[in-house]
This record gives sequence, structure tokens and C-alpha cells, in this order.
Amino acid sequence: MRFFTSDTHFNNEESLIRSKRPFKNAREYDKKTIRMWNKQAKKGDTIYVVGDFLDCDNEKDESWKKALGYFKKIKADIVLILGNNEERVIKYFFDDNFEKFAQVLKDCACKSVYKDLQIEIGGIMFNLVHECVNTKKDIINLFGHVHNICGLYKPCGINVSCDLSHFKLYTENDILYYVEEKKRYWDVDENIQFLK
Repeated sequence: MRFFTSDTHFNNEESLIRSKRPFKNAREYDKKTIRMWNKQAKKGDTIYVVGDFLDCDNEKDESWKKALGYFKKIKADIVLILGNNEERVIKYFFDDNFEKFAQVLKDCACKSVYKDLQIEIGGIMFNLVHECVNTKKDIINLFGHVHNICGLYKPCGINVSCDLSHFKLYTENDILYYVEEKKRYWDVDENIQFLK
């Protein structure tokens, strides 16, 4: 089974405040979120994290290093799509060398790392990319970055931020359900058309 999420920002106190996450501190958030994931996704499953698994604000921020250990705590395989925070880690700590960063993540038990990725779910092609500005036309995008700001649906695709799912993983069936809702209602409801 495949699962989807984004913007976990593990080991980061500020994301709890900015996204109003209902946890006392980052330690509690990290522990409960990983426990919830391990109940949903088992060994042999894959979790696609569509950016910002970890957090890095600047060249002095090394809090991301602790989050690397979380890959081994998660039962399912993690496939990471780069988010802006991973891009900062690459810039500040890996001399802009994507391959070097990807190898470190693989050494920490991350299955693979991509800048973006296209996959098929239920006969439908999806593009996984972190930021809305990088989405592709003529394909449904699964994106993150905006947390809960714009809601679940945008004309470019579906927001898989963990803030919208109460930190649970989206399943393939969830994604297909949203695609059907998009076709049947969101794309044709004149009350929603102004959002486009």
C-alpha cells in the first residue's frame, strides 16, 4: 500500500506554533506522529513525503540532523520529494550537491529521494511536487508547502499536508476519492468556481 503526506517538519518547535499543531512540544509531536504512521503503514508499504520531512531555516540550523534518525523508526519505506527545507539543507550543508544529500538519506534508511516524481494510482497519473508554483499542467498534482492555508483542493491538484489530515497519512483510496469528488463536484460547482 502507498501513503502520502507532506510538511511534517520533524524536530521543529516553530512549525507547531505557525500551524497551530495541538502538541506540547516537538518531541511529543514527533513521537505521536511516528506512532500513528506505524499503525497505518507496515513494513513493505511506502510513504511518499511530498517535501519538508525535516526543517532547516538557515546555515546555522542543524536541527534537521535529528530528523534523519526518524527514517529508521518508521516501519514503511519513505520516498522523499524535496521540499524547500531539504533544498536549504542541500545548499547550506552539502554544497548544493543533491546526490551527496540523497546518499546520506539512503544511508539513514530513506528508500529514495526525488526533486519531483510521477506515479500512477488507480490508472491515473499524478505528479508529486512540493510547491504549488512547480506543479505541472495536464496532470493532477499532489503538493504540500502551504500546510493548511489553501485547504485540500486547488485547481492544480490536491494538498497532502499533514495539517489537513490531522497528521494521519493519506491512503491511495483517499487520493482517488478526492479525484472523484473533484470531477463530480469541485470542478463543476459554481460556488467553488470563484476559487479558480
